[in-house]
Amino acid sequence: MNKKILLIILLVVVILALAGGGAYYYWKMKAQKIAVQQAVQDIQEATVSVTEHISQGVLPTIETGVANPMESAQSANPYEKTNPFSNIKVNPFE
Repeated sequence: MNKKILLIILLVVVILALAGGGAYYYWKMKAQKIAVQQAVQDIQEATVSVTEHISQGVLPTIETGVANPMESAQSANPYEKTNPFSNIKVNPFE
C-alpha cells in the first residue's frame, strides 16, 4: 500500500512538472512573439519617420489634374489595323 501511494504521488508530481514546463514554454514563446512584433512595429515606425524626414522638401509636388499628353497621340503599332478578323464576335454567349 505504501508503494502505491508513493507511486501516485510521484506520478502527480511528474504530471504537474510537465504541465508547469509546458506553461513556462508557452509563456516564453508568447513573450518572444510579442517582443518580435514590437520590434517590427518600431522598425516600421522608424522607417516611416526617416523616409518623411529625408524626402521633406526634396520631392516635387505631383499635380493630379494634369491631362495625359499621350492621350491624343497616334498609335505607334503598324500591325494594329492589319487584322481583318479583329471585329468578329467569337463567343455568342458574351
